[in-house]
Amino acid sequence: MSDIDRIYQLFAEANPAPAGSAPVTERPDADVILNEERKTTMLTKEPRTITPQSEPPRLRRWRGPAVALVSFVAAAVLGIAAWLVVSNDEPDVTAGGTTLPPVTTTTLPPVVVPGVVSVPDLSGRTLAEARQLLTDAGLDLEALGSDIDSAIVMAQEPAAGVDVEEGSVVTVDVQAIATCNPPDPVAPGAGQVIITVFYECGNDDVIPTPGIGVPRIVPEPDTTIDRIEQTLRSLLAGPTNDERIVGVVSGFDAATADALNSVTLTDGRLVVDFNDAIIVNNMGTATGMVQFNAELHRNVFAHPEVDSVEFHLNGDCEAWSALFEDSGCRVKSRADWDQDLADWDQQRNQ
Repeated sequence: MSDIDRIYQLFAEANPAPAGSAPVTERPDADVILNEERKTTMLTKEPRTITPQSEPPRLRRWRGPAVALVSFVAAAVLGIAAWLVVSNDEPDVTAGGTTLPPVTTTTLPPVVVPGVVSVPDLSGRTLAEARQLLTDAGLDLEALGSDIDSAIVMAQEPAAGVDVEEGSVVTVDVQAIATCNPPDPVAPGAGQVIITVFYECGNDDVIPTPGIGVPRIVPEPDTTIDRIEQTLRSLLAGPTNDERIVGVVSGFDAATADALNSVTLTDGRLVVDFNDAIIVNNMGTATGMVQFNAELHRNVFAHPEVDSVEFHLNGDCEAWSALFEDSGCRVKSRADWDQDLADWDQQRNQ
C-alpha cells in the first residue's frame, strides 16, 4: 500500500461518514490530507507533555557596563605599571606629541635603629687608649681637663658597665702626667738672652712645690731692674701650652699678662706695683693664696740684688694686703723667704 493510500485509509477511519450520507468515491487530495495531519493531533499517539523551564537570568542588559568596568580597571593597572617604569630623567611623550613633565619618585632612606652597647671601663687609661676603646664600641668621647694623648683618665660619665645607645657621648676627666720636663728652648738670637721663670710643678696641695724653672728668651736687659721686670712679665703671662702638657702649673695666664704697672729697686728694696688684672680666682682659696704668693716671691728673690719686696695694688700697699684679708703694708725679707722654704721642705718630708 502506498503512502497516499495509507493516509487516505487513516483519514477515513478517523472521520467515518455519517449514517445515511452518500458514499464518497473521491479521496481528498494527498497534500490536503498531509496538511491537515500536521494541524490535528493523531489519535494514535500519546500527547506530549512539555515541562516549562525556568528562564535563565537575563544578563545581557549588564554586559555593556561590566565590559566597560573591566576595561577601565585594566587600563588603570597598565597606566600604573607604565608610570613605575618611566625614568626620572626622561620626559613622557604622549601619542599626540604632548610632552609631559618627568615623573619624580622619592626613595626613603632606611631607618637605622641604634644598638645598645656597654660603656667600657676607662679609669687609669691614657686619653689615647680611652678614645680608641670608645671608638671600637661605637661611642664618642668628650675630654675635660686636658686633650693630651698621654693624660690619664681620672673619672668618667656614664660609669663603666652602663648600657647606652650606640653613638652616645662618654665624658672623661683627665689629668696630664706631671713630668715637669719643659722642652729645650731655641737658641737666642742677636741681642737676646735666656732667663729662668719659676712655676709650680703639678701641685695640688697647700704646700708649694720646690718650683720648676722654665726658660724664656727676652731682649738682653741693660740694668738689673730691666731683668727683674722681664722676669715678672714672663711670669704673669703663664706657662706655655707645651709646658702645661708636662705638668707645669700656675695661677697666671694670658689674663694677667698685662698686670704689671711698675718695678723699682732702691738699696735692695724692691717695690712691685700691679693693677686689677693681677686678681685671679685662685686667690680666694687657702691653697691658691699660698701658691700665688710663692710664685711671686720665688721669682723676685731669684735675683740676688733683692733683699726685700713690697707689693702694691694700684700704688697702695694696704690695698694689696686687703686682697688676702690682711691689713697694713707687708714687707717680706729674703730671710723670711728662706724660712718659708725651710718650713715647706719640712712639711713635705713628714
